[in-house]
Amino acid sequence: MAFSSRSSKKLLLRSKAVRSLYPGRAPGPIDGHPPRLNPYDLAVVGGGIIGLATAREIARRYPGVCIAVVEKEKDLASHQTGHNSGVIHTGIYYAPGSLKAKLCVRGADMIYDYCRRMQIPYKMCGKVIVAVEAEELPRLRQLFERGKENGVRDLRMIGGAELRELEPHCRVRSHAGTTLQGHTGHTLPLHWHCGLGPSG
Repeated sequence: MAFSSRSSKKLLLRSKAVRSLYPGRAPGPIDGHPPRLNPYDLAVVGGGIIGLATAREIARRYPGVCIAVVEKEKDLASHQTGHNSGVIHTGIYYAPGSLKAKLCVRGADMIYDYCRRMQIPYKMCGKVIVAVEAEELPRLRQLFERGKENGVRDLRMIGGAELRELEPHCRVRSHAGTTLQGHTGHTLPLHWHCGLGPSG
C-alpha cells in the first residue's frame, strides 16, 4: 500500500473511530467519505521502533484488527531506530516527580523484562558519572540525590579505588567523586526491532 503522509493520517484517525465506537460494524461511509476499499482496519505510518511498538500494542489489545504498517524506505528501522546507541537509561537526570522521570525509571524495568521474555540480548553494564574536579562535586551530589528521589535502582557513590577497578581508562588528575548507576545498560536496537514484529 502506498499513501501520502496526509492520507495515511486520515485513515488512521478514521479507522480508530470506527473500531472503538462501532465494533463489528462493516466498513461504511465515515464523515461523508466513501466506504474503504482495502482490507485493513488501521494503518500505522513508519516502520521504526515507535511505529512497530504502536502496531504491536494495538494488535495485543484488539486481536481482530487488521493492521498495515507503512514504511517509505526499502528496509525497516532505516532512520533513528537503526542508528541510536541502544542505551537503557535509568532516570537520574530528570526533575523528581516529573513524567519524564517516572516513565524513564519504569521504562527501564519494562525494557529489561521484555528483553528477557523475548530473548533479546542486553547487558546491564552500569554507568559512572565522575566529578573530575572538586568544584564539580556539589553537582554530582545533586544528581545522586535526584536519582534517589526518582527511585533509580542500584545507585551509589563510590571511591577512586573502585572507579579504577571498574574503569581503568578513566584518568583524572584529582578524583573528587563518582556516582555509579548499576541499573544502566544497553541493547541492540535492531534486535529490539525484530522482537516487535508479528511474532513478538
